[in-house]
Amino acid sequence: MLSKTQIATLTDFLQQAVLVIDQKGLVVYCNDSATNFWQRDAVRLLGKQSADLFHQDGMIQQKIRDVFDSGKVFRMGGYVLQTPPLQDRGAEIVIAPIRNKSGLVKKALLTLLESTTLQESQAREQEEQLARSLGTLVASLAHEIQNPLSGVKGMLQLLERDLNKAKIKNPSTGMMLAELDRVERLLKQLLLHSHQVPLEKTSFDVHDLLNTVIRFEQNTATQLRFVRIFDTSLPEIQADRDKLHQVFLNLIRNAVEASPAKATVSIHSRYCGKWELAGTNLDPERSYTLITVEDEGPGVPQELRSQLFKPLFTTKQAGHGLGLSISHRLIHAHGGLLRYLQSTSGGSVFQVFLPHST
Repeated sequence: MLSKTQIATLTDFLQQAVLVIDQKGLVVYCNDSATNFWQRDAVRLLGKQSADLFHQDGMIQQKIRDVFDSGKVFRMGGYVLQTPPLQDRGAEIVIAPIRNKSGLVKKALLTLLESTTLQESQAREQEEQLARSLGTLVASLAHEIQNPLSGVKGMLQLLERDLNKAKIKNPSTGMMLAELDRVERLLKQLLLHSHQVPLEKTSFDVHDLLNTVIRFEQNTATQLRFVRIFDTSLPEIQADRDKLHQVFLNLIRNAVEASPAKATVSIHSRYCGKWELAGTNLDPERSYTLITVEDEGPGVPQELRSQLFKPLFTTKQAGHGLGLSISHRLIHAHGGLLRYLQSTSGGSVFQVFLPHST
């Protein structure tokens, strides 16, 4: 007979979420997969009413009651969950009785295996492969454009020099050179999508970096309020400081531009809970720092969110659609993740997961 400790050790390695529910409907046991599925730690999950976990899934609640009444095992294949945070996800669910020595049903065992995980993983892999192919194409085009562009720029610089010598004022050459410089910067950014990102990692306090970026933005966004909520117990990170500076400058500037006057831009840092890695490709065996940038703007419409980190996609009239895609790529190069959520106020929340040093 296995002990409770041995059973707990075994179930913690299962991909299925495992819950044990008593006759009062309280969760008395959960494994690690369950905390990942519900995005809560075990302390917040234990003692929770199963009716609260499935408050929009009346069929599951009924099957749990039926297990206690009949002692039968119920299987629900391909069930689509409705209760957050698992809404719209397909799952294979089994609810079975747990009997005491007298044969009476004292508890119910519920296992839940998400059936959409494989499809989502395959879709992400296809998307990454498409992004790599697109990066190769962009690199070829950028090199082809860059050569004649350099020639045109050189000829314009010679023309501008000759005009200056002749003391002829012609603002058109200066405007054309400025536009060519802008095109060159755009090409350099496009090239970031085609090559492996080189990182020069150093150890530093990420809060120093965040404070530097915030102070820079405060000088121009004087009508906004910046709120810092930092966990100062976080360890230093091993990362490329310049590249993370580029990421956080882009995220905070986007938040500033999206916010109305007198709004608040919030920057948080804390340890990332294991349950928060659910639905990501991050290594659950590693520890992560979670940094969020939240604004009070209009947010991103649901139908546009899947395009948010793709090159050349933008919701700004004057944007070139590379800031978020490059930021996503830079965080991925660090072994982390950049993702978008909608805040409770309707604004945007960008989460940055950065791994601690192994």
